[in-house]
Amino acid sequence: MRFPASLLSTTLVLASPAILAARQPAAEAPLALNTSINCRHNADNSLDCTTRNQFTILKPAGKDFLSRIDFTYPDTDTLEVVDGEVRQQGGKVVKLEKSQVETRAAPNPYAGVSRDKQTWLAFPELAVGSVVSYQVKHHIAAPPLSREMLYRLDFDPEPVRYDSYHFELSSPRPLLSRSELMDGFKTAVSADNKRITVDQQGSRYLNFTNEWNNSALRGWPRLSIATSDAPQQHFGVYAERYNSILAAALPPGAAAVVAEQQGKPAAQQVAAFMQHINSHYRYLNDQRLAERGLVPFTLAEIEQHGYGDCKDLATLLTAMLRRAGIEAEPALVFRGNYAQPPLLPGLGTVNHMIVRAEINGKTEWLDATNPFFAAGRIMPDLQERVSYLMGRDGKVRQDFIPLQAPTLSSTVNRTETLKRDSSARIVSQSQLSGWPLIEMTMQDRYQGSSSTEQSVCHGLGNQAQNCKVERAPTGFLIPERYAIRVGGDDVRALEKISGLYLYDPRLESRWNDFDNYRDNGNQADVYLGDPEIIERTVELQGAKAIQPAFSCQARSPWFDLDLRQSATAAGIRYQYRLTRKVRWLSHNDIVSPEFAALNRQARACSTEVRQILKL
Repeated sequence: MRFPASLLSTTLVLASPAILAARQPAAEAPLALNTSINCRHNADNSLDCTTRNQFTILKPAGKDFLSRIDFTYPDTDTLEVVDGEVRQQGGKVVKLEKSQVETRAAPNPYAGVSRDKQTWLAFPELAVGSVVSYQVKHHIAAPPLSREMLYRLDFDPEPVRYDSYHFELSSPRPLLSRSELMDGFKTAVSADNKRITVDQQGSRYLNFTNEWNNSALRGWPRLSIATSDAPQQHFGVYAERYNSILAAALPPGAAAVVAEQQGKPAAQQVAAFMQHINSHYRYLNDQRLAERGLVPFTLAEIEQHGYGDCKDLATLLTAMLRRAGIEAEPALVFRGNYAQPPLLPGLGTVNHMIVRAEINGKTEWLDATNPFFAAGRIMPDLQERVSYLMGRDGKVRQDFIPLQAPTLSSTVNRTETLKRDSSARIVSQSQLSGWPLIEMTMQDRYQGSSSTEQSVCHGLGNQAQNCKVERAPTGFLIPERYAIRVGGDDVRALEKISGLYLYDPRLESRWNDFDNYRDNGNQADVYLGDPEIIERTVELQGAKAIQPAFSCQARSPWFDLDLRQSATAAGIRYQYRLTRKVRWLSHNDIVSPEFAALNRQARACSTEVRQILKL
């Protein structure tokens, strides 16, 4: 689903880092920027914005960032490049020629077709010390049916030093504003509340380097400006349109599936409807005919096309559920690993549509765009966020999608028959569920089962050979439990030391990583994924422990760890259980004394399993 941008954004042709970390000194900034944005909100809910940017290239990388500047926008908008120039250090001025400005059709998005346009600027003779300036005027058309305006300013990390920033928005209507972490800015509101200005105080540089791949900064200065703070005002007109579409008769294909499932348990019907949509429709965001914004195709058009985007597929699923007597509502959300709580409601706070359904007295959040269906689970990219529900009565309600409670995602029973040549024969029987099983299903789908089984064998031991995987095929419907049996040899299961053997299951690496985070001064929050419980039982046959039997544990708001080792008639058994209770670990959590205490306990407990054995 594509929503018209409420903020003119400049895409620099160089991928920004996907990871964020230790704060970069301002002296290393590749670019300095003075920017001024002046916007007028019109009576028809469109916007006219004039942007003036002046970049100074401070480092060679800055020249690369400005090699080409792209503006992508819907074809219902207009963009005018007023002027542009490059001023060299010696005073030479090179004006931007018409041949260095081009407008063409923008590349189609992944899984979509659009009529977007793209205007690019290619400045000549760039060098360190050059000053690049330009002015553009952008008319932003109002989204279809939209009656309320939401404009967001987000000052998230980027490799640009802001030496000055000025923003002004005026409207014929009174404006509301909400902000967060805006201490470095001065915001002024006119007496009639119809004009808001934002001015940066001093210079500002916020960028990070060398952070973990699974981390992100989740808080930055931001401000939202809107004509209303009521979700009904922003989304009520869409709820009316959805109810109009949903009142129509089901198209023949969907109606046949609903009739076939009549009388079956509700959960079985839901699975059948999800399977039908996945089997007969592909995800495709078709914007060729018109800019639809939040407005879906009709039910008949969706079936006729054989494809649709999230709002189309969610609408069809809602209609099928309602015809089956299952309470269902379309729900607008922001999809992603993290969704900031909206400061004010509006189109800029959502990017996806799903379905909220009541099934056997429980709430389920159904996403018809996924190539799998796991009943009863909330997907990781939908948890812990606000949603806007479109009721049958045309009322829009704000709801909150909760955190998925920890569930048992994997149990492993593993037998290692140890040999004096340091190798081991390994037999492992596992039960997967939840997100690990979904990941395996996706790897089967997109890379093939042989690739998945190669990955499984790679994790069997230090140097696995003769590995064989026994498992059933995966498919669209994710079962509650999934069995895998793996057998093979690990030729380096042990390390021989003076006639004895070192056994190391490497359970402490997670905790060492957190110590490194603290020592290296990392700043970003760490994404962990679904809360989960992992259980592992390992039998070391033919081994005798030198150290006595032991048990240990660690408890915290983030993790619980239990580990126990005991002697058996055949050798040694250790039992491991780790419960992860959160999706994200914040920077403040990781550097807190409480987390440091947990880390010491958990690392000491996990390291204790690393021991010298006799055979």
